[in-house]
Amino acid sequence: QFQEEFSTYTLKRFLDDFIAKAAQVSGEDERKRVIALQGGFSLIKVKRLLVSLMDGFRDLTLMGVQAFDFNHLNNVLISRDYRKARLIDIDGLSQGSIQYPAIYANADSANCQKLHKPALDVDLFTLLPLIVQQLLLGKGRGRSFVEEHSGKVRRATMKSDDDAKSLIKQILQENFFQDDSLKSPDGMGSAEANEKVLCNVADWFLAVLLKRPPWETWTADIYDAMRCIDHLPVA
Repeated sequence: QFQEEFSTYTLKRFLDDFIAKAAQVSGEDERKRVIALQGGFSLIKVKRLLVSLMDGFRDLTLMGVQAFDFNHLNNVLISRDYRKARLIDIDGLSQGSIQYPAIYANADSANCQKLHKPALDVDLFTLLPLIVQQLLLGKGRGRSFVEEHSGKVRRATMKSDDDAKSLIKQILQENFFQDDSLKSPDGMGSAEANEKVLCNVADWFLAVLLKRPPWETWTADIYDAMRCIDHLPVA
């Protein structure tokens, strides 16, 4: 069903706008739109959008859809207020529905221990980590910045995790706290509260980036991914 609030604004277009360098955007009106998008996109909105995407995968599973093609970003639509994601081209892999009764209901006791909760067959390994990296590191900085600094964070851990977390915190502060609210009690929150947010998000992102416990399997299936995104420490 056509919904005007989603129209044809895909996740690919959204991420292109989100990481675009404003100075390189052609057209004054388009440049203003991109600047407004980036300027109004907080850490809370990052989490809200990721949760909406996870909810879409969960809903397909509840509907009994067996597979979803997540090897490109043009089959996910983003609402014009950037709050919600909607999946299109459902069952693009033409695998039909999950045969839950046949596989699970008739299993004998010997095989019951081998069964697991049926999950959507979707590749979360390829693109989901890149989406998280772009949303946290790439606001207004370009794709090359994300790739370069993801690598820098990885290499920094060879010296110490504290060095890697400091680099993450610096980028997050520049991306989401440019109004110096970390230094001013009159900003988005107290300096102490915002510093705690930065530390917690840096801890979470480093574990996600390197697939460390408890997130070593966060791209294994939608349930692990949902738990991981739900624990992104912003409220």
